[in-house]
Formats: sequence, C-alpha cells, structure tokens
Amino acid sequence: MSSRALRKRQNDEQLLDALLGSSNLKNLKSKEQKATPKENIFALMDNGEEDQEEEDEQSEKDEYVKHEIEREEKTHVLTKSQRKSKKKSKKGKKKLKKNTDDLPKSDDDDLENIIQYFKKNDALNYGIQNFANNSDIKSDTKLDSLSCICKFYDLKIDNGFTHFPIPHLEHCTGFFNDDFKKLDPHFEFKLLFDDISQESLEDIDSMTSTHISPQQLKQIQRLKRLVRNWGGKDRRNVPAGAGGAIHRLQFTKVQEDWLPTLRGELSMQSLKTEELRTWQLWQRPTDWKDVIEEDISLWKKKISFYKFEPLNPDLNRKAMTEFYLSVILHPDHESLVHLISSKFPYCVPALLQVALITTRQGDRSNTNGLIQRALFVFDRALRTGTKFDGVSCQLPYTFFFNRQFYLAVFRYILLLAQRGAVATAGEWCKALWSLNPLEDPLGCRYFIDHYLLLNKEYHYLIELSKSPLMTCYRQWFTLGLTLGTVLSYLRLGQQEFAREELHKAFKYHAPSLALLFVDKLRGDITLTKGLELDNKSAELLEAKAYMTRFALAWQNPADLNFLNIELSKLLRDFQLKKFELAPNISNEDSGINPFFVEGIPVNLLRFSILSEESTVMANIPDAVWSNHEVYEFDILPPNPTTKESTDFVEDIKSYIDDRELATSQFDMDQDEVLMNQIRQLSLEQFLEENPNVAPE
Repeated sequence: MSSRALRKRQNDEQLLDALLGSSNLKNLKSKEQKATPKENIFALMDNGEEDQEEEDEQSEKDEYVKHEIEREEKTHVLTKSQRKSKKKSKKGKKKLKKNTDDLPKSDDDDLENIIQYFKKNDALNYGIQNFANNSDIKSDTKLDSLSCICKFYDLKIDNGFTHFPIPHLEHCTGFFNDDFKKLDPHFEFKLLFDDISQESLEDIDSMTSTHISPQQLKQIQRLKRLVRNWGGKDRRNVPAGAGGAIHRLQFTKVQEDWLPTLRGELSMQSLKTEELRTWQLWQRPTDWKDVIEEDISLWKKKISFYKFEPLNPDLNRKAMTEFYLSVILHPDHESLVHLISSKFPYCVPALLQVALITTRQGDRSNTNGLIQRALFVFDRALRTGTKFDGVSCQLPYTFFFNRQFYLAVFRYILLLAQRGAVATAGEWCKALWSLNPLEDPLGCRYFIDHYLLLNKEYHYLIELSKSPLMTCYRQWFTLGLTLGTVLSYLRLGQQEFAREELHKAFKYHAPSLALLFVDKLRGDITLTKGLELDNKSAELLEAKAYMTRFALAWQNPADLNFLNIELSKLLRDFQLKKFELAPNISNEDSGINPFFVEGIPVNLLRFSILSEESTVMANIPDAVWSNHEVYEFDILPPNPTTKESTDFVEDIKSYIDDRELATSQFDMDQDEVLMNQIRQLSLEQFLEENPNVAPE
C-alpha cells in the first residue's frame, strides 16, 4: 500500500470515529482486518512513483476530511453528555445500536454516503439522549393527560391564569433550567473543543468592562489584598458581609477590573403574604379578595416568590438620581460612563445603558464585561440553593430591580448568540422563562424556538407543543413555536406528523402563514384572498418578528419545498371551504387587563422593541409610543390598575430623592449659565482682537 493510500485510510478511520464512536469503529476495524490480507511492511513505504497530481488530490482530500471532522464535532454540542446518558440508559443503547446496524456498506471512497446517513439519524439520536436526561419531561403520560385537559382559553378574559393550576406548573419544571453549569459559555466551548485549554477559555472573558489605565488596575490589585475572599482560585468567591462568610457565584466570575467590595448592592427577599396579595390585586383587580387569599395560600406551599431590593437605600438613591439626570433630564453619555467608572461601579441600570450605547456606536469590546458585571450584582444577591426551574424562584415583574434582572438576562442572550454560544443562549432562554412562566414578561415564547432549533433540541420542541405551556391559552400557541415544532418533525424524518402540526398551525395562524407564503416562499398571492392581516395588529407584529429569523431556521431546500407544497394545499382547501379556521382574537384593548397594551400582548411589544428590528418596530401602533413609557432601561413598565397598587408597582421614580434631584438640577443649570457666560466673554475677546471680523 502506498503512503497516499495509507494516509487516506487513516483519515477515513478518523472521520468514522467522529461519526460512530469508538465502540462501533472497533467492530468495523475487526471486519476490515478479516477481509484485508496481511501486507508487506515494505509496501507501506513510498514507492516514489506517485506524481504531483496525486499529492495535490490527496491534500484536498485531507482538508475535506479535516473539515468534516470539525463540522461534525461542532454540530454535536453535547457529545460528552450523550456518551454518559448512553451508558446509563439501556433504551438509548438499543436505539443507537439499531441505527448503527443499518449503516450502509461502503468502501474507502464512500465516506460521503456515511456522512449523509448519520446526518439524517443524528437528530433523532441526539434529541432522544438530550431529552431523556430530564426526568420531569420523561414521563409522557403526565403531560399527555394534562394536555388533554387544557384548551385554548383567552388571556384577555383570564388575567389570573385560573385555567393553569399549580399541578400543571409542577409537571412542566423540566422544560426550564436547573443546572447552572449550562449557563456558563465555557461549558459549551469545552464540549465543542475538547482540547481547548483553560487559559484560552479565560482569555475569552479577559476583556475589561470599561477603559481602564494600568495605574488604576494596579490600585484595584492592591484593594484585593484588603478585601478578604474576593475572587479565589476559580474567581467565584465573594465576601458575604461581616464574619468572613463566603458567597459562591453561580453563573458569573469576578473579573480583574471589578472593584472589590465587602458587601453587595442588592439582596434577595421573599415576598410577604401582604405583598403577594397586593400583587395579585394588581393582576386581578376584578376578582374577589377571598378567592385571591385562597390561591395565595396554595401557591406559598409550592412556589417561592422573591424580589431584589437595595441593601443600602441611601446610597442606591444617590446612584439612581444621578442616573436619571444623565439619561432622562440631561442625556449625557460621558457623565454616565463616569458614573460607573468611579462613583457607582455596580449601578445596574447604568451598566446596561452604557453597554447599549457602546453597541450602537460599534464598539463591542466592552459590552461583554458590562453585561456580565450587571449579572454579577444579581448573582451575588442570589440565595443559596436557588434553581431556575419555574417554582423555586419566581420574580414578579412589578418590582423595578426584578425587571433589571430580566433585562440583563435578555441582553446577555443576544450577546451569547453573537459569540456563537447558541446552546448557552438557549439555556438562558429557559432560565428567563422560568422566572415567570405564566406572565412571560419579555415574551420568551416568541423567540426561544430560534435557539432551540440552532441547538437541535427537536424533541424538546415536540414535547413542549404537547404541554400546557403551549396548549392552555390561545396567546401561548405562538407562530414561532408551532412552526418550530413542524420543522422539528421534518428534521426527525416524520413528515406525516409535520403535516398534521402544520395543519393545526394554519387553523390558528392562517393570516400569518399566508403572509409568510407570499413574502418568503414567493407563493401565489391569489391563494391568500380573505386572509389579509390588519395593520398594527398583534398577528402582524408577531408574523413580522418571526420572518426576521425565518431564513436562519428554514435553510434546507427540502424543508422549504415541503412548507411551500403543504401551504399551497392548505390555502387551496381554505379557498374551497373544506375546513374552517379558529375564531380570531379581538384586537380591542382589554381595559384593566395589565397584560395587554392597545389590544396587543405587552410581552410581544417588549420583545419587539428589545429586538431593535426596524421592520418589526414599524408595525407597533403609534399609540404605544405616545401613551406609554418606553425607556430603554425599562420598556413598558407595569402600570397601577387600582388605587391600592399605586404605591406597590415600582418604577425608577420610586428610587429617586426629589430634593436631591432638585439640587442636582439646580447645580446643572448653574453650570450651564456659567458656561454660556464663558462662551460670551470668549466671543467678545475675539472680536476685540479682530475688529475687522464681524459676526454673521
């Protein structure tokens, strides 16, 4: 055998190892050894008769094999966890063995056939193993029985979620995130690249959060010696007040340029019964108090409700007052940067606002550090043993610093996606959803499917489509999740189920699918007669939001062809009146329902604004911008629904000292007058020195 053939054979074995795993490769090797005669040792040496063309061809082959190995390794984000679950689950072993037994027979020149075969079966194997790790979702009988009970109720007439009792939420905890290590992008990078060093991982987050000089960095290093238990070897220790107590960080790490402090800025407090009662009276202003009291007594046994509040109210009031001046009254980017650089380095609204400003200016070098520092403030306040599983930690959206945590997580998800850590971004989406699964303040249901599909969590989407989290209320059966379920069935090779799911989606989202059929699939517009969407409606806004990411999900020509053909059939059948659509939801304003603004779900509006997609924001009704508060640091905050909830619902003004604000305002006005006087004197002096120059 020539050296060219030997190298080719080694590369083929390498690729097979990446596809099959070591156990299956041994079986193939043993079969190959039986079929291959014993070779002369001298035949392994180069015979010198290969020409340059063969060497060039082999080099191209080497590059192709290397590329395929890297691509397959990157595709399997959970390679190690798959192998572990494979050893634990006998069912998983049987299914994998069945798939590998059907491996097509091929020689050295048929590697492409093997690659295509495993691409087809990998989705099924991957989904089974990834999904089977979660015991809460593994029991399909519970979810099936619950989904049979649930129907498409209307949130506009049930703002208390009375049709979604506590047992539903308890059985759906597996859809959320209860493993903090999955929230660390380093965990994903290690799975993607087994040979990546710890130094390389640390170098990823080595960027500072602000422009800092070497002298300032030395001063921070000196302060670390004075603050005990700051950082530690793994940079996850921070002091927890007096007594030398240590608090372990769960999803952030201390960075070099962060100022050491003895105490945190926020604390995590359990909601008292009175606070829960006032919160529910805000959410359900027309319900009887006795009914609310009964519900609260049941919730407190199963669900834990918390709020973040300042540890030092006076210091926080000063920081928030200066922030309000720099952002609302006298917008000044420089003063805002100075605020987090020297005075209040852990002011969360200021950190998130500066991160947004730097991103818009095209300087993303400090964005990561700023958002991580904001998350660090909440991580430091997090209670020990907290899990993001939907019941252990719920954060009502009526509290200002709870909303800041939501916003920090959302911005971090966008940042992770830009860095390519889609699996971690998907886990953070589950964590964000778990903080308030029913209200879903930032509309996770409108964008979580994007990250789940990128991470090939097809079985998660399929099981989610059967759960009460999608089947209970009409507004929860979103366009993105329904089409994500259709695509998941297609990726698993189950076209019949995909066809049924698409028919169900068409029944509830026919106008949106008609718009997608014309705009994205270039379909026949005559088939969409009678399915036009109203301008400024919730359906149009949701459809536009989905269409911005449609091309990223539906990339496979076969999937696009299936969608085009099936939508054409459905539209023709609709024109022939072979079936009826579900009744439309009224777009009229629901009045005292706090979850709708101008007839549109408020979480859909918040997501649309946070996405900063111009094509989406253009379809937001003008009344939303003119009649409601839309601050970048607090988009569409909750409004009081009763007189009792006026003092309960927090906003930024709840943390501002009016007297200090007036004093600061007076000082700024005085500075402005002085600057005008200086400019006038400079102009007069210039005219005296240049008498021939006259002002225009």
